[in-house]
Amino acid sequence: MRNYRVTGPVEVPQHTLAAMSTRMVSHRSAAFRELIGAITPRLGMLFGTESAVLPLTCSGTGGLEAVAASLLRPGDRVLSVQLGYFGERFADIAAHHGALIDVLAAPWGQIVPTERITERLALGYDAVLLTHNETSTGVVAPLGEWARAIRAVSDCLILVDAVSSVAATEIGFDALGLDAVVTVTQKALACPPGLSLVAASERALARAAEPGEGSYYLSLARAAEHARLGTTVYTPALSVLYALDTALAEIEKEGVETVWERHDRTALRCREALRAQGLTVVPDEANSSPTVTAVRLPAPADAERVREVLAAEHDVWVSSGRGPWKSEVLRIGHMGPVDPDDVDACALAIGAALRSTVSPRTAGSGAPRATETTPLVTGGTDTADALAPDWDALVARLDAPVFHTRAFLSAYEHHPVQRISAPRYLEVRRGGELVAAAPTYLQGDPLGLLGLADGEQALLSPMWHSPDSRLLTADEEALDALSAAFGDRATELSAPLWGFVNLSDDSPLLPSLARRGFRRQELVPRWTLHRSDAPDGDTYLAGMRRSVRRDYQRQLRRYAEHANAFVHGARYPGLVPLLELIAASAARAGSPKYYDPQRLAAFLRELDGPVRVVEVRENNGEPLAVAVCFLESRRLQAWAGGYVRGRPDLTFSPYYALWWEIVRLMWATRADSIECGRLNETFKEKMLLSPQRLVAMIGPSN
Repeated sequence: MRNYRVTGPVEVPQHTLAAMSTRMVSHRSAAFRELIGAITPRLGMLFGTESAVLPLTCSGTGGLEAVAASLLRPGDRVLSVQLGYFGERFADIAAHHGALIDVLAAPWGQIVPTERITERLALGYDAVLLTHNETSTGVVAPLGEWARAIRAVSDCLILVDAVSSVAATEIGFDALGLDAVVTVTQKALACPPGLSLVAASERALARAAEPGEGSYYLSLARAAEHARLGTTVYTPALSVLYALDTALAEIEKEGVETVWERHDRTALRCREALRAQGLTVVPDEANSSPTVTAVRLPAPADAERVREVLAAEHDVWVSSGRGPWKSEVLRIGHMGPVDPDDVDACALAIGAALRSTVSPRTAGSGAPRATETTPLVTGGTDTADALAPDWDALVARLDAPVFHTRAFLSAYEHHPVQRISAPRYLEVRRGGELVAAAPTYLQGDPLGLLGLADGEQALLSPMWHSPDSRLLTADEEALDALSAAFGDRATELSAPLWGFVNLSDDSPLLPSLARRGFRRQELVPRWTLHRSDAPDGDTYLAGMRRSVRRDYQRQLRRYAEHANAFVHGARYPGLVPLLELIAASAARAGSPKYYDPQRLAAFLRELDGPVRVVEVRENNGEPLAVAVCFLESRRLQAWAGGYVRGRPDLTFSPYYALWWEIVRLMWATRADSIECGRLNETFKEKMLLSPQRLVAMIGPSN
């Protein structure tokens, strides 16, 4: 039985297909008006609108052209926010109809930071083109965040390509003040192709009715006029409407929010299954699509060849990459009622297809596949920039935190928060496959926990500023080789002490290290709040002691009256002044040399993708508190923070407000937990965080 995981048209359930055999009726008949009358309100529920949702007999590109032709006029200034191939197409359509296009593009696989959009819109535009879910890259954009920010600075038309996201995730058309949103039947609605569905605001329809619209067939004004009469302008794809009616009934039966949650779960399962095969999912977790997963294949694999093998040998059908990604990326669709087992099977098939089309070392080398008896080879590099992509694949496979990724290691090496020297990135390979790794540095003992003399340095892995670390080893044999290479490096540098720091107390490899002569040293714990203990605000507050809850609720009421919160990316122009708050707080805690604002800003800007800077700002514009967080697939790492003190005029604690906003970020991003470091233990216990013991494993003397 085929496993059809292309990005569209998707597999259609049999009962939906069967509905297409319903007998034809005239689109001017009472029976047709009854059909449309049943479909329209359910479509509105998916878009989040009480405005018109217009069915057009055409593809998604036709729907986008209907929006451009009806709402834009020659000479209109339009900002195109692009995340990939289909964002470029939307801009091309608008330009074809005479709009003057300015492009604001993110690198493929990433998103455009919100502040860059609002900065550009300050120049004055008639419309902005957004792609909610970029099918070419597997990226979902923060539509809500973007739209609210746009509405705060501009009254321009907001026109959205949501072709592959409607019915898979929330749109919020009315709440966000959107003007036009386009989708199709053959994506998350799991119907055959043939209809484009366009939600349009009243002001958009008024604009469409003005002279100068650029299409006869794709006129939104005429479509809306006929929709009010319960019909369509021209003969519709009637059989597809019958199928759509059936599909909407199924969604209504399951529940819209349940359908959204199902898409999220299936998408996460797909990403985890791919990572278990040692593969790299292209976008970061926060921006990963609920309907399409883009996976990068290791060189020298060719995506087109792998796709052919998947179809011919496994009956698994996926889409290849678009544009510059055509030969290196596969795209997996999981929209509509997808069986989660099918995405698991798809990932397994991709792994098998890769093994059959390319050897572990080089294509066509004739080298045998690696086995447990293949000799281990140790090596490494002296710069993080020289690390290969399989380093990140190992990190993902072992669920290691962001602190082990190439991006973090490179940024920290270039702009270290604490002084490090002699970096060496140890690697252990078996048959060319990376099976163990460790970043190592000569560094000090900033917390005074290892007994080093003042100014003395140890060879440690990783850097101290990784409050939650992992042993990057696939098995015990690889751990043996890694430990030996680590000890040799310590001897080479005459390091007085060497070993791993900030390892979780429950790591299954700690006993293995102890058997190899490593000495255990207790460190300060990290603290964790699990979303299962705080699934929403009411439940979270209810779990606190009564006196704590009352005080916190009082604090939050005062906070709501006097301040607001903002979440910035690493490219935020006002980043350095915010980081000065962190430096001041570190100095108060006895670490005056930590978190130099300029160096920290440079580090965060280079790291970029996972960075979230949470700011609490007084209504007069004064920053009161800030936290630097890193967003991972399932964790939110609260890495560093600071806040003002000694303001007798403040009626609430900025620290309490900041923590609330960090928890809200966990909810908004659907992270499973928040992890943060030392200090303020009493506060953390009040806030229901649990201590997670950390240890150092110090290697035997050479």
